[in-house]
Amino acid sequence: MFSCPTLVLFKSPNQKPFSFLSWEGDLSAFVRRTDWLPVFVIFGLTIWSVLAIYSTNSLNVPDFFAQEFPRKQLVFVGIGWVAYWAISVVEPALLERYAWWIYFFGIALLLPLAACALLHMDVRPFIEARFGARRWIFLPGFSVQPSELVKTTTLILVSCMVGRGIVLERLFKPERLVANVVLAILKLRVWRVFAAPLRPFVPLVIRMGWVVALPFGLIFLQPDLGSALIYIPMAFALLLIAGIPLRFFAILALAALPGTALLTVDMAAYGRALQQYQDFPPPNAKSDPAEGIRATYQGLLPIRNYHRERIMTLVAPRLIDPSGRGKEWQPRQARMAVARGGFSGQGFQNGTLVRLDWLPSAAAHNDFLFSCIAEESGFIGGCSIVGLLGLLVTLALRTAARARNKFGACIAVGVAVFAAVHVFVNIGMNIGLMPVTGVSLPFLSYGGSFILSCFLLFGMAQSVHRNSQPLVVEEKDATELKASSQLSARAPV
Repeated sequence: MFSCPTLVLFKSPNQKPFSFLSWEGDLSAFVRRTDWLPVFVIFGLTIWSVLAIYSTNSLNVPDFFAQEFPRKQLVFVGIGWVAYWAISVVEPALLERYAWWIYFFGIALLLPLAACALLHMDVRPFIEARFGARRWIFLPGFSVQPSELVKTTTLILVSCMVGRGIVLERLFKPERLVANVVLAILKLRVWRVFAAPLRPFVPLVIRMGWVVALPFGLIFLQPDLGSALIYIPMAFALLLIAGIPLRFFAILALAALPGTALLTVDMAAYGRALQQYQDFPPPNAKSDPAEGIRATYQGLLPIRNYHRERIMTLVAPRLIDPSGRGKEWQPRQARMAVARGGFSGQGFQNGTLVRLDWLPSAAAHNDFLFSCIAEESGFIGGCSIVGLLGLLVTLALRTAARARNKFGACIAVGVAVFAAVHVFVNIGMNIGLMPVTGVSLPFLSYGGSFILSCFLLFGMAQSVHRNSQPLVVEEKDATELKASSQLSARAPV
């Protein structure tokens, strides 16, 4: 059988050799320790993705290889599989050891984009505004969206912190100062008994707070609010694994009430401004009220007006788009495509709204690909997509339950949370339950950086699974060993 030796990175007097690969046996051991069910599910989803992307434009370009998007998606999937198997054989302990370096590598990718967005400048040909945002780094022949890759790097560090635990003495000086202030507040007589169980977790919460807030803020500046918000449920899920009491989340919910009320007041004021623009239009008024007040309206919250527009599109579509052919057009056509699918769908390459460009082709292959699939395969196809993605989330949670240590469990839970949030938000905006945020559907939506991040995340979950499986070493019978040793002793030198 084929075999792969264990690679040793370094060895100190007090440490054992550090294994780089978890493939320590032959090929049969590798096959046995691999969880093949998610591999088959991912393979099926990626094939469905390429065919669905091809179908969205097959009326105009019947030849598969003449279309740009499905051809590129096939290349992205191929690169993703290489990354999946490469990271799946890496020991989780290696990721844990270099978690800080991996994290800061991701932050370094975000910094130039955030700086250019903050200064409203481009660094051509590497960074330039596209659709009002600076989210991509353009390199010769391809582009990279760092916000997708940073999900992986941040998850590794946060999992490492939860797995090892953080004590007050190991905090940095600024962190320790904040921790002492928080601990002093928690010792107040007013709620001393209620807050006592939270005190051991203060160092962990403080460090995790800024570790998650840093990529959140840098991505928010691009601006890309949809991708930034993905980090919040991930952080909460890992805090639950750390054992923090539920009263901590109750406190956060109470603290969020003023912000929720302020957002409600802000959106109400924005709605009144839109209504006033429609009732008393200025000279040369634009048909789109949001576009008319976008440059001048200043709300109560420091968010972009286009964020308000997306929320208003969900709660009051006719107010933001009176004609029904502006910002509300794509979400409405997506809902109509889902409805036209019926129970069994229109059939492959028979999606009328998609093929005739009623659902714009610029979004049909990425954000609204679920609507395209639902129109062609109907309720059956939509439920199949949800079922397969739900199975991936379940398998990741199963891996977390079987993990050898808390670091591996956190990695697997983080992967499950990332996938579940993406599925919920993307399908929600396709059927009108969520605002359009640009959150993609795992393994289905078009995009190189997104597909690569999905493969990396689930490759790490596969690594955790393989690491949790014991190595079975066949032991020879004692008499057989004795006979072999006698033969070797009699053999001539």
